[in-house]
Amino acid sequence: MTDSPPGSYHHPGLLRRVFALSNVVAVACGLVAFAATLRIWNSNRGAVIAALVGGTVSAVIWLAWNRFAGLRPVGKLIDLPLVGAIPAGTTSPTPTLTAPDSAAAAAYQRAASRLEAATRGRVLLVAGMTPGQGATTAALNLAVAATRAGRRALLVDGDLDRRVLSRFGRTGSGPGLAELSNGSVEIRDASRLWAIDAKSRLPFIPAGAGNGNGATPLDGSALERALADATSAADLVLIDTAATREGVAEALGQVADGTLLVLPRAAYRATVDEAQARADRIGAPPVGYLINEAAPSPPSIDQHPVLRSMKRAFTTALLVLLAYSAWNGAQVWSSWRNVERQGFDVSEASALLPISEVPIVDDLVDPETENAGTALPSGGDFTTVLIVGSDLSGSLADVIMLAILPGNGDDPTLVSIPRDLYLQNRCTHTYTKINANLAGCDNVNGPTMLGLAVTEFTGVDIDHFALFTFEGFEEIIDQVGGIEICVDYPVRDSKSDLNLDAGCTRANGAQALAWVRSRHTQELVNGRWRTMPGVSDLTRNQRQQDVLVEMFTKLRDFSSPADFTQTVRSLTNAFTLDDELSLTDAIRLAWSLRDIDPATIQTIEIPVEAETASNGAAILLPTVPFHELLRQIYPDLVAEDATVSLPAEE
Repeated sequence: MTDSPPGSYHHPGLLRRVFALSNVVAVACGLVAFAATLRIWNSNRGAVIAALVGGTVSAVIWLAWNRFAGLRPVGKLIDLPLVGAIPAGTTSPTPTLTAPDSAAAAAYQRAASRLEAATRGRVLLVAGMTPGQGATTAALNLAVAATRAGRRALLVDGDLDRRVLSRFGRTGSGPGLAELSNGSVEIRDASRLWAIDAKSRLPFIPAGAGNGNGATPLDGSALERALADATSAADLVLIDTAATREGVAEALGQVADGTLLVLPRAAYRATVDEAQARADRIGAPPVGYLINEAAPSPPSIDQHPVLRSMKRAFTTALLVLLAYSAWNGAQVWSSWRNVERQGFDVSEASALLPISEVPIVDDLVDPETENAGTALPSGGDFTTVLIVGSDLSGSLADVIMLAILPGNGDDPTLVSIPRDLYLQNRCTHTYTKINANLAGCDNVNGPTMLGLAVTEFTGVDIDHFALFTFEGFEEIIDQVGGIEICVDYPVRDSKSDLNLDAGCTRANGAQALAWVRSRHTQELVNGRWRTMPGVSDLTRNQRQQDVLVEMFTKLRDFSSPADFTQTVRSLTNAFTLDDELSLTDAIRLAWSLRDIDPATIQTIEIPVEAETASNGAAILLPTVPFHELLRQIYPDLVAEDATVSLPAEE
């Protein structure tokens, strides 16, 4: 009998309430406070604190706003006689009919008895602030209560839009009010009598059918003449006026002496003022109000404003954090989508480039020693990543490192592979330095070709690769804030543009690159430059491992989500990755790396001997099978009898 079950929360205008000016201003101030705090304290903890500060500021603004312009008890917002208050919790929308002994029915009876004394006029419009406020329910129950009390009441369905009362009475919608207005029927034809009980009858005029297209206006003068006899004979005429169609409310205002407002117990001042102004505009000024506890008010009105503001603070903080995380996540996804990719399929490359007999042109190469590094670990769950740094030409590998990450919880291992390692090359069918494989071969790209060479040498299958250029390396080092390089004396190397002072230097990207590339490092001792003792091509490998471990330490300890996003952007701009590595795989791999203590990362140095090839090139020959080196790190995963395991020839 009401637009929604009594006591339930109706949702018309929900978006309007959510985006109310008070909420928009409060949230905007909270966002400004969040951004300002995060700017001062840009860290992971700072992001949480900034969200809490933003939520608190938002709650304080909202509390202050609502203290002056928010939900207030209706009695403090309106200067009209109070007719009564209808309690919430009734199980029936029509307690005066179905439960006449209930508290709700008694409340309506008291309101009906006060209506005549508290208000002026016999013909009253019954209206709420908005649809769903219970005006229809109030009009019906007040009319029934007045009838039970022996008063001559008349109930009129003035809602030509929904015709709720007409449907409730099951007497048909017409003829009724619309037909009275156009003069097509008399009052006796438009009236119905409802049997309230054995002794009482309630006259009722339905909304009427009109012309059937929902656009029938009402003629106020004609309606007033048609209702003259009926209204003069009644003690109380109540007209349900939830109609909003143009011309209907104005016509009903000509008939009525005033408006009885049905209000929730708490409302916004602007809403109450608008309801009174609307009644004044149609010519039926408000003469009193009825508080309907069952009318929908925001559920939170039952809570103390401070408690409500605390909930808003928590909710706002949570939403700000979620939005901040989503924003950073979107940037990470955008950066990931823009990363350069290359295919990487070592097995396919092995099939395309079968092993062939390579004539040994250098007496230095011992076939047994040359094949000694191809033993395969007997088992174990590994994730392996080949990290490659290319020279300026992009066809030679300047840095070749293999990261082995066991899935069983063992410590990770970092292997530096000398770029001058002299091995068989499947593409040229000759012996070359391993770094030459980055040039690729026919329809096999460089990273895959180099991955095949490393797999054959180590016997370890490679899952992914990451290729960076000199510029990319510098960008990564700069992004992590540089690395520390400590030397006893000033050092230089004109070929790599190295120039460092004695002591510890916070090296930027360019300095770090020069340090790891230097093969002719000199130091200034007693005023004279001399070659640094022990410096060789293998020294670069140790420096590369040290730099990579320190860089990993910084990457895993990003200070804030914004720093993490910027780091990801730098990494994706600096690296070329294999097309098999998905964002999910990358996140899972990065998350597993966060649990690794950099101090536990083990390194493998490949024992080599320096020789000169027949063409005069300086080369390095392996002296120990790789599987023996790997077994020292993972004794339980590499079998004692590990044997050569090369792809079969086709």
